[in-house]
Amino acid sequence: MPLTCPGCQTPLPPPRRAACPRCGLCLAGPAAAELWVLDGELARLGRRRRDLLAFLYAAAPPPAHPAGPRPWPAPAGAPAAFGGTDASRFAVRNALLTTGGALLGIAAFVFALLSWSALPYVERGAILLALTVVALAAGWVVARRGLAATAETLAFVGLLLVGLDLYSAYAHGFLSLNDVDPAWYAAASFLAAALVWAGYDRLTPLRLTRPTTLVLAQFPLPLAVAGADAPPEAVALALLAVSLADLGARRFSTVAATATGLLAGGAGTAAAFALTVPSLPGAPAGAALLMVAAAVALAWALRVNAALAVVAGPAASMALAAALPLPLRWTAAGAALSAVAVAAAVSLLPGRLRSGTRIGAMTVLGASALSIAPGAAVAVLFPGRYLDARWAGVGSPDLLDWVLPAAPAVLALLFAVLLVKARAAAPPLAPLAVLTAAVAADAPYPAALALAVISGAALAVWAALDGTARPAACGAAVAASLWAAAYALATENATLAVLGALTVLAAACAAAFPVLRGGAVAMAALALGGFAAAAALAAGRPAHHAAFAVLAASGLALLAAALVRGPAAEAAPWPVAAAGIAMTAGHAAPLSLALAVTGVLAAAAALRPDRRPAGWAASALLLAAWWVRLGASGVTVPEIYTAPVSAALLGLAVIRRSRGAARSSWADLGPALASTLVPSLLAAWADATGPRPLLLAAAALATVLAGARLRLQAPLVLGGAVLVLDAARWLAPYAADAAAGLPGWVPLAGAGLLVLLAGATYEQRMRDLRRLRTALGRLA
Repeated sequence: MPLTCPGCQTPLPPPRRAACPRCGLCLAGPAAAELWVLDGELARLGRRRRDLLAFLYAAAPPPAHPAGPRPWPAPAGAPAAFGGTDASRFAVRNALLTTGGALLGIAAFVFALLSWSALPYVERGAILLALTVVALAAGWVVARRGLAATAETLAFVGLLLVGLDLYSAYAHGFLSLNDVDPAWYAAASFLAAALVWAGYDRLTPLRLTRPTTLVLAQFPLPLAVAGADAPPEAVALALLAVSLADLGARRFSTVAATATGLLAGGAGTAAAFALTVPSLPGAPAGAALLMVAAAVALAWALRVNAALAVVAGPAASMALAAALPLPLRWTAAGAALSAVAVAAAVSLLPGRLRSGTRIGAMTVLGASALSIAPGAAVAVLFPGRYLDARWAGVGSPDLLDWVLPAAPAVLALLFAVLLVKARAAAPPLAPLAVLTAAVAADAPYPAALALAVISGAALAVWAALDGTARPAACGAAVAASLWAAAYALATENATLAVLGALTVLAAACAAAFPVLRGGAVAMAALALGGFAAAAALAAGRPAHHAAFAVLAASGLALLAAALVRGPAAEAAPWPVAAAGIAMTAGHAAPLSLALAVTGVLAAAAALRPDRRPAGWAASALLLAAWWVRLGASGVTVPEIYTAPVSAALLGLAVIRRSRGAARSSWADLGPALASTLVPSLLAAWADATGPRPLLLAAAALATVLAGARLRLQAPLVLGGAVLVLDAARWLAPYAADAAAGLPGWVPLAGAGLLVLLAGATYEQRMRDLRRLRTALGRLA
């Protein structure tokens, strides 16, 4: 293990020397040997302390003492300060020195800025210069005595005084310095301060003088370039040059040079982007500056950290884009092409720089895609305008201001990159590039429709042949087909042609590719439903008549689904049937017939053993068809609507109980009885005239007697409740009259009594719980 100086911790290279080459500490003799032994013992004790802390943090707390927690014994030699200490000696020292140095600096500023004019000209400079020499000399003397922290503080006070000397000389025109350009004087001042501080570093064994010298050396070159009235690009170039110089200075002070170099390089790179990007395209000066920034980033990545190569990717990509002679509306395509070129060229770099540079280049490609995203979204969504303007003719939407001509190129490049790197995510970009190209090129209406349909078919073939990209390709094929169908609504002929073509293509895919059969049948069912509706409407039939063509398509799709047996294929016919029912809205007779047809289709589906639940939907649809038909005929008697439901449910309950599969009477008979008795009771209460109350009472009485005879709870309770409520209907007017004659305080008193009763009950429960706890305690 190499030895270090006990005073300044500087590594001591062999051979062993009599004194430290940096701080001058004597390293010979018994005292030095004992000091090294003490340092080793302190290091061992520090390691043991860390181990004990780690062990105690991980250990479980000891069990509590029966008599309560005992105070911890104070270790020997521990200070008996009130409340203990929460600041280390080093923290106290640093706080005191920082406070003292800050007070000295403030005093120097006050003297230089406020008391300066009260002194003669010669005495001013002499006092400041003397104070500067005293502070620097005191720092040197204190450092020789081993008080490094105090010496650092005094040295920084001296550096502050050096800056005040330079500023005062300029502000008060010493030797006509105020005639010099401020930027030039600032550059010279920083250079002079850096030289003074470098010399002071050679004389004193302080640790912070060298990093401070590096910080001061950052400013002369950029300030000198700015003072020479150079363009902003020159200032950015100067910052990049300073960053490279800092990279070479890391052997003198690693942390300071790295921090200042990264700051200077970051500032120069940011300035290069800010000066180049707004002037794209055609910015050769910016292109050269960005290439320099990329080279500086690669140099730092090679020497320090490979992650810094991420900066080189966008810098090089934007540099190439700035050099391309492209029109303004093609800037995004130029940036995307440059990014792809840089990503492809990273193979020429060392291995550790390739990944970061490629990632940085891909960020430019992503930014290019984001810049054309609004136009691409407009191109995708604009056919939706024809959903509310069916067969109104092809409009001429002015989308060229939205969809940049560069959009298809950017999407194509992004598609190519994803095809190589992430094939599973590539398919959606293919139809997007095709559709934006059609919109950007203002393609004729038939050509755009044909491109969309062909894109959907091509994506379906891709999905069948490529298992990796199958989910995304299927989704993209459906999206392209929907775009074509929506755009085709502009004209009657286009609607029929596109929906017919989609039906045929989907059926062909189902026949040719077994892996896509379920989805293709579902797509064919949807397209066939749309084609049936469009054909009927085009033939001049009203919508409530065209609905039955849609229902016929749903029946064909249901037959195909029974052969395919896939979730998508079996689900697709029902949205088509729902659309057919919706088309008959507002026409009672066709609506009833449509509901009945759909109910028959659901009943047909329920014939399969694994689709028995569809029978419930069939029953509901047929019942709805019955009710709609009765309503259309002007029937207002509720029993005609509810009695068939009750009869069917009672028949099912009888069959179930005869087979020995009886459940509780509430589950078997409750719904059947309530579905008729409850609506009839509500109707009887609403209108007591006519024979309904008597007939309802007779039915309820029969239900009660049947429940008593068979000893079934549901008929007994439901029948009895309906019978009582039906009879109470006759007492309702008299009860209302009696309630109207009660004083106003009676309801309030009743409510108060209820609340009081609830409170008393709650208190009683609490008393019982308290007694139970007492009894359990005695037993324990």
